[in-house]
Amino acid sequence: MAANEGGEAGEGEAEAGEGAEAGGGAGAGKALGKRDRDKLERMAEAFDKIDRLLLRLAQQGLQRMSASSLDELRALEQIAHHAALVAIERQIETLATHVRRYLERDPLFTIADYAGTVNKIWLLGRAARRRHEAGQSPDEMLDVIGEARRSYAEVGHPLVLQPLGATGWVTDTDFVGITVYFYVEGRPELTCQASNCKPCAYFGRDPKKLLDSPISDHVAHRIFDVAHGAFEFRKAKMSGDGRLSLHKELVVSKAPYLGAKAYASLAVRDWAALVDRLREGELHPVGRGDDALAYVEPAGYGPVVTDEKNARATCEVADARGATLQIEVPLRAENNLLLDNLEKLFGSARAAEVARDPKRARAFSPPGKKLAPNALFGRASVSGGRLKFFPFTGLYQQPLVYAKGRTQQRRVNEVHYSLEPLSQFTAAES
Repeated sequence: MAANEGGEAGEGEAEAGEGAEAGGGAGAGKALGKRDRDKLERMAEAFDKIDRLLLRLAQQGLQRMSASSLDELRALEQIAHHAALVAIERQIETLATHVRRYLERDPLFTIADYAGTVNKIWLLGRAARRRHEAGQSPDEMLDVIGEARRSYAEVGHPLVLQPLGATGWVTDTDFVGITVYFYVEGRPELTCQASNCKPCAYFGRDPKKLLDSPISDHVAHRIFDVAHGAFEFRKAKMSGDGRLSLHKELVVSKAPYLGAKAYASLAVRDWAALVDRLREGELHPVGRGDDALAYVEPAGYGPVVTDEKNARATCEVADARGATLQIEVPLRAENNLLLDNLEKLFGSARAAEVARDPKRARAFSPPGKKLAPNALFGRASVSGGRLKFFPFTGLYQQPLVYAKGRTQQRRVNEVHYSLEPLSQFTAAES
């Protein structure tokens, strides 16, 4: 199969059905329609504009950023949109958010996040350009350019799912939501997820208020129920990246709890193994994230240190060998409950106090404190030269009693720290 050179895939005069050699690569022998040919032409133009802007940003530097730089990024976002470069479009939107935070002197801005986003755009653009020049059609490039709307395919057999963890979030576009991550029985390599998302204008900016809502308009089970028990999903539909469609034909029923085996494929014995997992993702940066979901069993925790100047709260966590990773939580309103829970578990300190006495931040306490978790589930990443961890859920060997009011009580083995106050949990009797 001969590939066209110079990015001219699908530019011949032949129309669909005439058997011309438009669109080489894997699509050779299949003529492209005018819509796809026009899309490929817009891609070729967009690649050059994206490269020029990235070069100009590098030459300009952050100190010379202005409101016009933000306008340029917004315009480039539209160019990527019309060229069907969906993955790049989303990264440009993220980059615009970083630039806006820098211009507003928002303490949540970090140079590591800014540089990482620029690198993602460059890598995605480079990979898409190579595929374009090889003569691939837009449909053959979807794993690189992305899709405007995810496509979901019916699985064909019942899925038995157990929640691994859950977290609440608020987007910069004013949507509040909860995401639940699931283990799929028989598919340990797959972590799927389901989300419930609402506009902040109607539901506020506090994710935990959605916890008692149905997981979707078509499923009667509450988010709390789905986040604390195993369920069987019949007629399930799933996207290529593991997202579940909560459609109206979906049938959800309770299933036997699977227990600790759900975390086996995500467990790491120490932080060195966690770094190895992240390194595997960096070797394949396109199509894979630069962070990873993980199940960790810390040997000790330091106090939560609040740095109001940089709008960060951090906590040093040690493994059995004494190596440390850093729990890091941005000081945002939707993270208030998460930080309150972490401070109740591990204690707290101010950045100024730690600066005077650095040993205080490394005064690790073993995980024997009341309600301290035996393990954590969350997202690990490397940023600013540090191994970091954002916790979603605390896991407990002995169940806790969840009590909301006088009548609603339930035993659970997990607490979702950004959604559930620890004051509603007590240790169960042996």
